[in-house]
Amino acid sequence: MKKGLKYCSEFSNNPFVGNDRLVDISNTILNLSKSALELMYYILYEKYFLDDKFVLDFDVFKKFAKKKSDTSVIQALGELCSVGVIAKTKISRVYWVNKNVFLDKKEMNFLENLLNSKRKNI
Repeated sequence: MKKGLKYCSEFSNNPFVGNDRLVDISNTILNLSKSALELMYYILYEKYFLDDKFVLDFDVFKKFAKKKSDTSVIQALGELCSVGVIAKTKISRVYWVNKNVFLDKKEMNFLENLLNSKRKNI
């Protein structure tokens, strides 16, 4: 399965509403790249998960995550789309967010601790 952002489906309506497919958050978090983890944390930090969709400003996220190029942002978006954390809309840089992933406080604490440990190892 190809994981790039260009291979992710676009949705006119929120694909996470009425979707019974559960995301194994712990397993998903453990298998994501550092960039994807940072994007998840950014969505959590900015509380974008409180709405159905959000606009991602690449420059603001790159500053937040201390990234220099758009490549890692695009890679992170593709990863999160492929595992059901976010989904593309038909509008550029606007994404649906799977609220259920972000409402699990225990898992989000796990995400934050994992990301902090990865940052310390660099």
